[in-house]
Amino acid sequence: MRSKRPTVRDVARHAGVSYQTVSRVINNDVHVSPATRERVQAAISALGFRPNRAAQIMQTERSQTLEVIIFYGGLNRFLPEMARTAHNLGYHFSISAIFEDEFIRSLESASSRFVDGLLLVPFVPLDFTYAELQRLTDNIPLVQIGASLGANIPSVIYAQALGSRLATQHLIDLGHRHIAEISGPLNNYDGRDRHAAWADTLRENGLPSGTSLEGDWTLESGFRAMNQLLDSGVHFTAVVIGNDSMALGANTALRQRGLRVPEDVSIVGFDDVPEAAHVCPALTTVRQDFTMLGKVSVEYVVRLIEQPDTPIQQTVLHPKLIVRQSTAPPRP
Repeated sequence: MRSKRPTVRDVARHAGVSYQTVSRVINNDVHVSPATRERVQAAISALGFRPNRAAQIMQTERSQTLEVIIFYGGLNRFLPEMARTAHNLGYHFSISAIFEDEFIRSLESASSRFVDGLLLVPFVPLDFTYAELQRLTDNIPLVQIGASLGANIPSVIYAQALGSRLATQHLIDLGHRHIAEISGPLNNYDGRDRHAAWADTLRENGLPSGTSLEGDWTLESGFRAMNQLLDSGVHFTAVVIGNDSMALGANTALRQRGLRVPEDVSIVGFDDVPEAAHVCPALTTVRQDFTMLGKVSVEYVVRLIEQPDTPIQQTVLHPKLIVRQSTAPPRP
């Protein structure tokens, strides 16, 4: 037969404290001395006590749980840092991967999942105001990762347009005058902003509009789009590419067609994935620090939970151009 599970009162007797003190330790109450906290934690370990989370939620009206709602196909390189930061701040971390048509239902059911805060990672632009999101979630604190620049919603974003400008201007400064693009999906925040900045930078430098083909972030779409560019007969000496995966596919297409990077065509990617520095030639790209993105977004939603008067704001992180061997001046 299974032995009886130890209770809060068993831990209290073992540690020589009140059961209320044990409860405060379990719930990370700051009003417990370090010595007492250590004694209670030693008793918990000795007895093999496991808190009853349902009882904790009933007592504190808090689950100490953050949930990220991410669309299938969305970027997820910041999830490990999100989980790490959440745990460091004393929160459990859960992930809900959904399709676009499940988004409203996921928000409406969030309160039934007893989460304290939400991190939203939409794959496509959302048409919801902050007030509408609050109504759908029953006022659960939330932070959106990726949003329109200037959106009046708690959000953490990278300045996508700035990154694309850096990439395009780098090619112009090298002497390129015919710069094509393989964009990301134009129904996506990042793809849309990067594409618009590429076109704006060409125009501001008095250069003709380049040819742009739309990819879907995958290596295969970059390979396909580069072959389409080459088959079109359009003259170009450089290509701004919406992310590194597509850039790697484009590089393969150029190599198979007997063209050299950067001698014949310069290419610039976006994201600075680990592979970018190790392909041949090493890829010039725009770095986004996904560790920073995950950390900042979790810290912000925790502030909204624990300090309800925290201002609603958009945090904008700045990308950085990383110049490697895939770009060079055009041949005379």
